[in-house]
Amino acid sequence: MRPFLLGTALVGAALAATVAAEAAPAGEIFELANRQLDELSGLALSHADPSVLWGHNDTGAGPVLYRIGPRGEDLGSVLLPDIGATDWEDIAAFEDRGGPALLVGDVGDNFAIRSFVTLYGVRDAGRGEPHLLWRLDFEYPDGPRDCEAIAVDSATRSILLVSKRDVPQRLYRLPLPEQPPKTRQVAEFLGEIGPLPVPTLGERIRAPLSANYAHAPTALDVSRDGTAAVLVTQRHAYVYRRDAGTGWAQAFRAPAAVFPLPRLDQVEAAALSADGRELVIGSESQPGRPDRPGRLARVALP
Repeated sequence: MRPFLLGTALVGAALAATVAAEAAPAGEIFELANRQLDELSGLALSHADPSVLWGHNDTGAGPVLYRIGPRGEDLGSVLLPDIGATDWEDIAAFEDRGGPALLVGDVGDNFAIRSFVTLYGVRDAGRGEPHLLWRLDFEYPDGPRDCEAIAVDSATRSILLVSKRDVPQRLYRLPLPEQPPKTRQVAEFLGEIGPLPVPTLGERIRAPLSANYAHAPTALDVSRDGTAAVLVTQRHAYVYRRDAGTGWAQAFRAPAAVFPLPRLDQVEAAALSADGRELVIGSESQPGRPDRPGRLARVALP
């Protein structure tokens, strides 16, 4: 465990429409005990057991969910044999009519070549055995999109998805299924989200290959009461507020509160606490560096 003090948010001209937090809160960093979680790509706090975080690896890792303790402890893993895993990119916890559930997003599409992508509804059993509830195949109304950020708003029974490689990024919605869908669905386009930063010249010089995605969305979560959404990139978290009577399309176009994140190796996962006051982010391990495994950082929201 290492304390990590977050600095003051520095927001450039590209964030003129965004409200910056004056000072970022303190947080702590923990190593992931399970070294098999080397490409952590999604996190969700279990609704069945608040001491469990569900996580999964990135492309090609198979349909395996990992249980993670609040300080990175290894709580075991579960193989889901009836589920495909082309490119898992995010996971969300939500309250279904039958109880706690998880949404697993097989929605990665780096080259925009998948004619459809898939979401899986899974029973959240906490430390018990999860099982498949339904499979939802869907396509976008405007062609294939790469997506690493999905969330569920249980209050409106909505699945939200934010594209990664579009500039500006695009927001989509699907209704949360009541029963296993029998046909392929088409996501609803809700509009473009408020502008995120573009890479600076310094970022392009330091990391010419990865700079284009330094500010691209890699995770999304919605508070349990449905009043806030947090969108995460490699560098920052953006908090969007939704008042009563305001839809998500309007909320994501409005100014967001933004604060910097701890500089982990590659942030691709995030989950809100049950009370919505804390954000847990997760990183991949650093290739070829056994001394740099994946890590979690717990950060209080401003």
